[in-house]
Amino acid sequence: MGTTGYPAPGPGAGITSQIANNRAIPMVLHNSRFLIGVTMICSIISAFFAVCMALMVFSVLSSGGLSGGNLYNAFWWGLGTLAFGYGCPRLWNLSRAMAGYRVTLDSRGVNFNLGTKKKPSDLFLAWDQIAAIKHKRVGNAQQYYVQGKDGSEARFSSYTFFRPKKVARMIAERTGLAIQKA
Repeated sequence: MGTTGYPAPGPGAGITSQIANNRAIPMVLHNSRFLIGVTMICSIISAFFAVCMALMVFSVLSSGGLSGGNLYNAFWWGLGTLAFGYGCPRLWNLSRAMAGYRVTLDSRGVNFNLGTKKKPSDLFLAWDQIAAIKHKRVGNAQQYYVQGKDGSEARFSSYTFFRPKKVARMIAERTGLAIQKA
């Protein structure tokens, strides 16, 4: 039995030609500008609904006095005002943050830019320094962890990228590692 079918030990062991081909193609992964625009428009619509619901509270209270039914209706319109009013800045901030997130894949490794302009958070991991790619579901969000051999870690979720599984799969293709359950 010969040893020609086995990968050579040492750095780069287990690197197939397909992985090498994938690594040779540089790629920048970021969120869709269209979906970011839709999220910003939803934020503006949320502000409009909050204003309309606040006007309904005043309309209900001024039209019929302080009877039990009017107070009940005003309470629910007020609750809707708070919900849409809270959602407006939340969606706006989320879309602004998501517009800047980037993952760059090149022949050297993967560079994560998951910070904002005010608080940049860059992490570079060479392909041979990636120890594991893990997946975990937390509430309604999909979270992925790319762990380095030196203990460094990049986290991204469905609040970072609209399609975090695609980002994790692209990294897994280039490392030759499987995505593990955390």
